Amino acid sequence: MSEVAADNSRSVPRAVDRAVVPRVVEYPSSDGKPVTETSLHYNRLRDVVTALQDRYKGRDVFVGPNLQVYYVPDKPRVHLAPDVFVVFGVPNQDRDVFKLWEEGVPAFVLEITSKSSEDDDVNKKRRRYAAWGVSEYFLYDPRAEHLTPPLRGLSLAGGRYREMPERVLPNGERGLVSEALGLHLWLRGRELRLYDPVAEADLLTPAEQTARADSEAARADSEAARADSEAEARAQAEARAVEAEARADSEANRADAEGKARAEAEARVDSEAKVRAAAEAARAEAEARIRELEARLRTSGPDSRTP
Repeated sequence: MSEVAADNSRSVPRAVDRAVVPRVVEYPSSDGKPVTETSLHYNRLRDVVTALQDRYKGRDVFVGPNLQVYYVPDKPRVHLAPDVFVVFGVPNQDRDVFKLWEEGVPAFVLEITSKSSEDDDVNKKRRRYAAWGVSEYFLYDPRAEHLTPPLRGLSLAGGRYREMPERVLPNGERGLVSEALGLHLWLRGRELRLYDPVAEADLLTPAEQTARADSEAARADSEAARADSEAEARAQAEARAVEAEARADSEANRADAEGKARAEAEARVDSEAKVRAAAEAARAEAEARIRELEARLRTSGPDSRTP
């Protein structure tokens, strides 16, 4: 075998090894940065995420809460973490990261802006989300300090974002319409609310869900207590009815006994009267015979006796 051939034979296994052992790319679930800047930002983020997750429970819709989104295969350093994003047509399950090339593009993104993120949110992320093809991009400043107005909506048209016009919503408030979510976004003071025009009500925040659950539990307890009270009242009424029936039976029995006693007494009185009447008749008859004998004796005195 020639030297060249020997070199070629030795190179074959190395080429096979490179084909058999692919390079493994890891996509970290965290970039080491805090999820939110302040507790206010966290609370507003939690309120929106919880409301949307509750809305889409049991449906093929994923609500991403500040999840790392990778949009270039094999480049784990290229990523963004939207505060809230919604993707339709994918399993509603927990994820460590989200890869656009595997699961698709969000239809909705919301960034809760702060002093440190304002420039990225307004410029860099706006361009990036437009390049992804995100239909709607909303920005919200919970302190109304860095963004004017504090709630903005952008709609993608022709590869570019256009400002959504503010309008009067069915609840009478001014706000923005999300066609992607079928919801209306508005501010109650500085608090972001999501209004469902079909249900004609805001989606509930965790605090409101807890308050409603407590109210329903209290109402259930009240209804149970009322049911127990009614059951006890029915039981008492039934006991009184049974007692009254027993008393009526007792009085009826007593009345029967008294009637029988009166009948027996009356029978005795009649019997005694008959006995007295018979005795008086016998006495009268005896007295009559005595008087008859006495009369005979008088008429047959000594003068009437024969010699």
